Amino acid sequence: MEISILIFALLFFLTLVTFTIKGTDYFSPGRLFVLVWIVVLGLSLFKFSRFQFSWSWYSWLVILTSVISFLLGVFVVYVLNFGKKVYSISMMRYSQMYDYEINTYSLYKITLLLFLIYIVSYLVIYSVVGYIPAFTPRPNLVRAKWGMFGFGLFIHLTPIIIFLVIVYLLRHKGMNKKIILSLVFLITFLTFLLLYQRFSLVFAFVLALVYLYYGTTKVSFKNVMIFVVPVIVIIFGLSTLRESQFFIYLLHHLSRMKYSIKYAIFTEPYMYLVMNVENFAYAIEKIKFHTYGLYSFDFLLAITGLKHFLKEYFGVSDFPALLSVFYNTYTMFFVYYRDFGLIGSFLFPFGLGFFVSHFYYKMRFNPNFHTISFYGMLVIAIIFSYFIPLFTWLHFVFDLFVVYIISRYIHEKSVYTKLG
Repeated sequence: MEISILIFALLFFLTLVTFTIKGTDYFSPGRLFVLVWIVVLGLSLFKFSRFQFSWSWYSWLVILTSVISFLLGVFVVYVLNFGKKVYSISMMRYSQMYDYEINTYSLYKITLLLFLIYIVSYLVIYSVVGYIPAFTPRPNLVRAKWGMFGFGLFIHLTPIIIFLVIVYLLRHKGMNKKIILSLVFLITFLTFLLLYQRFSLVFAFVLALVYLYYGTTKVSFKNVMIFVVPVIVIIFGLSTLRESQFFIYLLHHLSRMKYSIKYAIFTEPYMYLVMNVENFAYAIEKIKFHTYGLYSFDFLLAITGLKHFLKEYFGVSDFPALLSVFYNTYTMFFVYYRDFGLIGSFLFPFGLGFFVSHFYYKMRFNPNFHTISFYGMLVIAIIFSYFIPLFTWLHFVFDLFVVYIISRYIHEKSVYTKLG
């Protein structure tokens, strides 16, 4: 066995050991980020697919610079807050359940308002586009085209609506409004499922899981599975349903796997974990010029309407180099290298690590619905950092802004007795 695989196996084991330490925060940014990237980089070393290749020293340099720079940003905030009093996880949970009363009336009103915006936008887009992806012959092909500038952004309120409903059901005691919001949950979930888009649904359950972990005393294996199982089913089950019963075997063949088809069920999770970083390593060697902010600030260009104009004017492709047309993502960090080279691979990840860690400590200093909810959005970005550049996507930045505003409003309306 290669020494590099042994090194990553050891790092993985040591990281898991830290999770067994009493009082450990499982969702702390550094620990969670390290776990994600050790798994992804370690699995990539096995090269189970013929699409994978041996990376050059420069590809390793860029990728490790990105990862280490993010962790350096996290560490800097840790040093700045070293020695300051933070509340333990158990104390945070106790506080949220017994010393903090969320204003469920405000929560109820805001949830209904967001649902109204969502459903109106959904109907407007349907009336213009004329179809729902699930009811077309090839839903997987048309789902990316289903949308409309402006109204399409409000469709991505889905994870926030689902999250708010779950919080309301956990914190409110009456039944009448629970029934209404349960219907809101069902309608939102099913209508969005018809669009054959899955990650917004995953975001919703991750948000709920983070809130369950920090904001309630109901943390148990059973309750965690209630949120984890739907995430797994949505990620790996929906893609199977949207093609045919032979999808798993077809994917195994198309992915050019080296192991037997008997183990084809492992193909999709393996390829979705490793091909992002493989594309990153491959594209690093193929990039001939930099795009100087065109992708790092994609969300700003999208909202101003300049995004597609500039890409067409400069003749820039979103996919400059791919190992396979079936896998077209490059991790969170590729856009920064593509725009600014190695300096971008240091500065931007460092800034993101600093940003995430800053709000983590805000939550640990002052746990409440606002700080927990906002940090939950950042946990999503950490978990999927191996996959997609969420901080450059307009709909994620939009959701981040919405969560910040509404959670702060609800918190200000809530009854809060500060710890200590």
